[in-house]
Amino acid sequence: MTHRWISLLSILVAAHALGQTEAPRTAPMQQGTTVRDGFQGGWSVATGQLAKAEEKELDDAELEVAFGLDVIRSERNASLARNQGVIPQSDQGRIQALSDELNRRQPDSFDAHMANYYTAFPTPTAFQELDLAIARDRDRAELVAPRLVNAVRTDNTTELTLRAKDMRDRGGIAPPLYLVANDILASTEPGAIFFAAGDMDLFPLLVEQFVRGKRKDLLVVDLRLLGDPSYRLRIWERTKASGKVAPADQFVQDLASATVRPVYVSLALGQKELAPLKEKLYTTGLAMRYSTIPIDNIPLLESRWAAFRKPMDAGPLSQNYLLPGSVLLLHYRAIGDEPRASRLEYELRDLAQRVGATNALFRSGVLAH
Repeated sequence: MTHRWISLLSILVAAHALGQTEAPRTAPMQQGTTVRDGFQGGWSVATGQLAKAEEKELDDAELEVAFGLDVIRSERNASLARNQGVIPQSDQGRIQALSDELNRRQPDSFDAHMANYYTAFPTPTAFQELDLAIARDRDRAELVAPRLVNAVRTDNTTELTLRAKDMRDRGGIAPPLYLVANDILASTEPGAIFFAAGDMDLFPLLVEQFVRGKRKDLLVVDLRLLGDPSYRLRIWERTKASGKVAPADQFVQDLASATVRPVYVSLALGQKELAPLKEKLYTTGLAMRYSTIPIDNIPLLESRWAAFRKPMDAGPLSQNYLLPGSVLLLHYRAIGDEPRASRLEYELRDLAQRVGATNALFRSGVLAH
């Protein structure tokens, strides 16, 4: 990837909502409203509802009564969406206040333990709270996603299969995300390691692997869990990596140097996660290969682009198709292949318009006004 394409990557990533988030600018919901997470199509809230709720905040009086689990989850989703997958300190304080109030009013309840799970995630304490919530009511739908994440954390194949089936049956994954997952699978080599950004790219991949039996050779790693030393150790051992287990902030790079398995990262990663990696990233489709050795990624992109499903109703993940398409377009322009450049530019203009990212492609220089 040339430096120009690295700059393009930064611009496009800045324009994207991340895979672990819900729709951008989603406002807090009131009690009694069903909370839809990103992987359930949370971005598909009716336009009128979003407009009505735009910029709404809970004031101090409302905080006193809005202590339900749904409100906490909604506040958390909204903060993740507004801040590219990171909850800032100000929002953490609001969410913690809601959780504290719920714990005060309903101590040791299912909802209180789940609130604690969300406020502590992704630390080991969160999963201790998850166990306590399961002990209160193991059949609640709110447990489907956290239990699948916990199966990933413990790297338990039997539990992963069971929880992936539960996710398929009860999790309500938005169907277009399965199309994205299959395009991700088609973008990685056999035996690869793939670092997922969050729920939206992680869950459909796990269902495809552990329920539908696709690409069982691919090891899917949840980047959010790397702060847990025991999880890092399990991944290190699973990949037969040599040497000392790497720290969280250096894990991707060090693992790539310590194992023979190719390493890929999700296009849904934010700029913070990509910053230390971007000089050695090569777009190979709907994933990026991390490699210290130069890779000719153009033949891979050309063979995969036409076969991709490219769903434009997969919420923020639909925008990720713009990066491989843009890399290909810049290549065609660089070699003077005007016929293919023209066809691809027409397709990219259509895709960008449908996902609301036309201005990002203008700013990056991929499209001309």
